Amino acid sequence: MAFNIRQLDNLDYDDAEPLLEGYIYGALEAFANSKTGKAHIQRNPEGGNWVGTFIEMAYVYGGYTLPKMTKANVQEVMEYTLPRKLTLLEPSDTDGAIDELVAFWTFLDEVYKFRSAKAIAKYLRSIETQFPKWMFDPNRGGIAKSFLTQGMAAGFDMTTQEGLDTFREEYNRNLPASPPLPPTVPMLPAELLTESFEMTTPPADMQRAFKELGIALPAEGEMVNPMQLVTQFFSGLMKMDPDAAEQLLAELDDDEEGVADAAELREELQRLNWDEAIALSPTDQATFQNQTITATTPGTILQDLEIALDAIAGGVPLSGKLQHMPAKVAADINQRLSQPIAIAMQRPVQKSYPNVHGLYLLLRATGLAQVVSEGSKAKLVQNPAICEAWRQLNPTEQYLSLLEVWFLRSHPEMLGEERSGHMMMGDRCLQAWPFLTKKANATFADYAAQDRLAYYPNFYNLALLEMFGFIAITPGQPDPKKGWRFKKIAVQPWGKALMAAFDAATEVVASNWPGILDPALPLGDFQPLLKPYFPEWQRCLVLPTVEFHPGRHVFKVTLLNRPNEVWRRIAIDGEATLADLSDLIRASVDFDDDHLDMFTYKTPTGLTVKALHPFSSADLYTTEVKIGDLPLSVGDAMEYLYDFGDNWQFSVVLEAVEPEAEPEPPKGFQNAKVKKTKQARGKSAKASGKIIESHGKAPEQYPGADW
Repeated sequence: MAFNIRQLDNLDYDDAEPLLEGYIYGALEAFANSKTGKAHIQRNPEGGNWVGTFIEMAYVYGGYTLPKMTKANVQEVMEYTLPRKLTLLEPSDTDGAIDELVAFWTFLDEVYKFRSAKAIAKYLRSIETQFPKWMFDPNRGGIAKSFLTQGMAAGFDMTTQEGLDTFREEYNRNLPASPPLPPTVPMLPAELLTESFEMTTPPADMQRAFKELGIALPAEGEMVNPMQLVTQFFSGLMKMDPDAAEQLLAELDDDEEGVADAAELREELQRLNWDEAIALSPTDQATFQNQTITATTPGTILQDLEIALDAIAGGVPLSGKLQHMPAKVAADINQRLSQPIAIAMQRPVQKSYPNVHGLYLLLRATGLAQVVSEGSKAKLVQNPAICEAWRQLNPTEQYLSLLEVWFLRSHPEMLGEERSGHMMMGDRCLQAWPFLTKKANATFADYAAQDRLAYYPNFYNLALLEMFGFIAITPGQPDPKKGWRFKKIAVQPWGKALMAAFDAATEVVASNWPGILDPALPLGDFQPLLKPYFPEWQRCLVLPTVEFHPGRHVFKVTLLNRPNEVWRRIAIDGEATLADLSDLIRASVDFDDDHLDMFTYKTPTGLTVKALHPFSSADLYTTEVKIGDLPLSVGDAMEYLYDFGDNWQFSVVLEAVEPEAEPEPPKGFQNAKVKKTKQARGKSAKASGKIIESHGKAPEQYPGADW
């Protein structure tokens, strides 16, 4: 069968990801069997790694497929993605990379006639001498990569812990007593270099940073020289572990942008005079003042949500990775809703019904519904605690809480759309709103005309806009084998008033809504803005939280590269970290600790969390996540990926959480209780983990290697 070079085009990432490995092998085989490929292999018998890595990195980090790739896309991969994401140990590791990639793109030009192939091959040849330098340029990676490359350049073996520790000690010994400021630090006014000023209350992020470094800040009112503080800070920073220093700087960068202390921002917004800040028109104010919120006004969202909740009361089975409801269940819910959607598709799925898809999003984002595992199957069930809290709210509190969850706490990833950017649903609706309000009515002559709304705001958000009462949609008759058809959209006064308020408020907060910055905060961002018009809004819906689970966690770890052949059962304490668990997983299959790794898991609302090796450039590291803090219930799974080149993939299923055993009381003291000591900061209970069962022989980590 001929290789389908366009296999990944137009697929969602979730659908394409399982095909990626086979696609890469297929592309390599087609290349190897071509005239150009055979000629290249004669010159370079060992190869293929660079083509495979290029295809994978381009798709995983850029979403680029070979047929649609441009020269600019390739530049991004070669000049940014590969140097940042791929760590090589020797400059010679880049030997042959450009020759292989040029031959591959020449093959794509000759066989598939891709429009940009010639330009890409020419560009690749032009960077032949620069590419090795880029791959070892510390400025193209983070502090961690800089640390590794410096160590390798100094002759240390950075593939072992002993080599890392030895270089770190040498690095710290050679630090200057008064280090110069890094070039990224802005120049300070001249008077700050010599004059002293009275110390005021330092910002929260500054207090945290100095506490982290073990440096005591001057007391309020004490005279202090700012330059001395800055020098003291960077001196302490350069003595830290490079990964910890990088993380600390990242947190400070976030704070400078108003990201870190979301709770303080929330307090500021509550004190703000919103009437002056956004200046709503008299018409919009009158719309708010005259609106009464019920189960069916200003839209039917509360009534429709109850229908969806009722439909899952007994639990609904879900599909595999996307975790969507069966088409039959979605069709049944659709027919019971206030505004059923007509479709004529032969094989519909949940997202074929945008109204049901939107309600599913709200059920997950609010926590009113949760996904539970039953063996290898998943079910969508009501969350009793959240549902009880929901029913304690009045209709105004329900509607406005739901509105805030939708706009500020909902993301396409909760629907399985993993590669969908950072924008929350409110941003997507605001993006599409000017088009909807250009005329009194937006009309759509055919499917092509309505498809312009398929991405912004997306059809499920369009259905929610109608259920929330923002718009009124005139449906049309669907064409054979086609989905939802609508002819006209009319914006309602309620929608105009709310969107005007949200648009202006988003500018006031510079898009940094506290609930977006810190999803752990309770609802309440919209309350100071809307409560003056809706005094009934006293309480907000309480969202689900993840609590720490102490005790021994038992995981079944299966090597997906050898499904059902190789698995291990591992027990580890809740106080241990994911880094400790990764050590045990590697030890269970006799793999060396010489590559980066990553854990991937889902929050209760369906968002993906990735925790990476401390030497990676990431927002979250495996050393920062305790096992007991994982949002996993018994039966839930996460993925472990070791070695981003060879891609050893493991399924890690939580089988049990065993309570901590109470320590034996001292002899002679029957009722005595031993007080547990607090664990030292940064230390984990590594010794408490062990491999308790093994099945199947582990594969060779480097099959066919010469060493």
